[in-house]
Amino acid sequence: MSIISIISGFIITKTVSAGKIMRAQITKSNIETTAVALAAFLANQNRLPRPSFDDDGRESLESGTNLFNFVGKVPYHSLGISAKIALDGNGKPLIYMVEPKLAGNFQSIYERGMDNYFCSGIFSPSIVINNIEDPSPDVIAFAIDVHDNPPVITEKINVRISSNTSWFSRDRLLMQYLKNRPCKSEIKPTTENSNGAEQFNF
Repeated sequence: MSIISIISGFIITKTVSAGKIMRAQITKSNIETTAVALAAFLANQNRLPRPSFDDDGRESLESGTNLFNFVGKVPYHSLGISAKIALDGNGKPLIYMVEPKLAGNFQSIYERGMDNYFCSGIFSPSIVINNIEDPSPDVIAFAIDVHDNPPVITEKINVRISSNTSWFSRDRLLMQYLKNRPCKSEIKPTTENSNGAEQFNF
């Protein structure tokens, strides 16, 4: 009996571990599919969508300065993906967080003789990863996380890192998913210092 119990316990442990791995793989796959859909949305709309707060998967029309309007569910209907893709491996809604300044209505992705474009400078990002703001001009565009790891919203959207946390910069979206040039190529030399080296304005 003791041998049977040991074998049974081993099988149960293996089964539980396999199920956990499978759920993690589903989460990772759904996040990746969502990222691809968000990049396609950016290419078509010159902006990122706002989160959804309803079960219909449509992006919210709320904007303003309230950061709670920029943390919600994946807007799967607006992205053209199935409702199942907007869930993690446990069947819970994925959390979608977007930098408010990148969910506005832009005229283009890159500068084309205009000030209102997706790659324009953002000097104080609202999304903070591990409480450290990205000091570069390439700010966090959005982050996706599992339902059980919600961000802390104070004066910023503070993303608490977990194994299922995925965050995406503007350049990653443009280069990895759209095979396009990065926003950083928008940075142009404006002056020269005394050593002749170029100085850049961000």
